Amino acid sequence: MNQPLDASPDWAEVYREHAGRLTRLAVLLVGRDDAHDLVTDAMRRAVSSRRWTQVEVQGAYLTRTLVNLAEDRRRSNQRRVRREDRFRASSTDSTVTDVERALVVRDALAKLSSAQLTVVYLHYWEDLTLEQVAGQLDVGIGTVRSNLHRAKNRLRNTIPLSEGMRP
Repeated sequence: MNQPLDASPDWAEVYREHAGRLTRLAVLLVGRDDAHDLVTDAMRRAVSSRRWTQVEVQGAYLTRTLVNLAEDRRRSNQRRVRREDRFRASSTDSTVTDVERALVVRDALAKLSSAQLTVVYLHYWEDLTLEQVAGQLDVGIGTVRSNLHRAKNRLRNTIPLSEGMRP
């Protein structure tokens, strides 16, 4: 069972040490509005974990916890959005609608891993270079390239390019 944050005497120090970096990553993963809540939830979950006292690299453990929580939220939101989109799409009658295109793209993005989605987001939506993405995620450039390559292949294989789906 999770213990309260005050069960660990050094949680405030750990928070001060890692909050800035975790918040920047959280903004990238869930947006500015939800970033602080995500960091707080990740910190609470990590520090109150039974494994916390055995963690050797606290920053990595906190980052993994944050990414896992962001992924949980993303999946939950995607399920909700798909339900809403199916409802809206069922009320329209055309060959391929914008809603259907959005559903196809959303479903394709949902098949990416958290790492792949993060790299795609940072590189294409935030317009960061691969080196900047590696710096933001604190991983090697090879890891970024690999995740981007896999993401592009998966998207290429998932999104159909039939006449109705072309922009």
